[in-house]
Amino acid sequence: MSDLVSSDLDDDMKNSWATDPLVFNAMNREFDFSLDAAASNSNYLCESYLTKEDNALEIDWIIAIRDHSAVSKAAVWVNPPYCRGSIKKFMDKAIEQKEKGVTTVMLVPATLEAKWLPVHSISEIRVVTGGRLSFYHPVTGKKVNGNTKGSMFVIFRPSSMPCFIRLIDRNELLSLGTTEALAA
Repeated sequence: MSDLVSSDLDDDMKNSWATDPLVFNAMNREFDFSLDAAASNSNYLCESYLTKEDNALEIDWIIAIRDHSAVSKAAVWVNPPYCRGSIKKFMDKAIEQKEKGVTTVMLVPATLEAKWLPVHSISEIRVVTGGRLSFYHPVTGKKVNGNTKGSMFVIFRPSSMPCFIRLIDRNELLSLGTTEALAA
């Protein structure tokens, strides 16, 4: 099983690569996420999470947050499936949810020219530089290097501030995530 490669995976598994916890920890330090809106029962990163079966695209994230915890703020983490059309659907959902007071941070491929990137609705884009992020294999659970694309964080805030782009160094991000993990 440990020799499985992407092409050996069915469509569901291809869309279930997990975020490196150090990457999540670094972003969680700033945003204090209440909900992981694109998770599975084996790779969720927040106590409150939505799986494919929950259908995060059909429910209000703020309601899911309040149903699962007593938090007053609403910050949502999303590492969406990268299959055709899924990223755009999650982007559209984040736009809808920002109108309801939800801040959403999405980890997506660094593709600034993509049609699915709604620059007019985004508060911030953070492009990861200095190397590519690794993800965890959906079957083996092992960290896999060699991501074929760079990554970026797309941030939707309830405010109507104009979009700005900044760079974030991969090693600094991972170091921040390690520091956060040690502090927990």
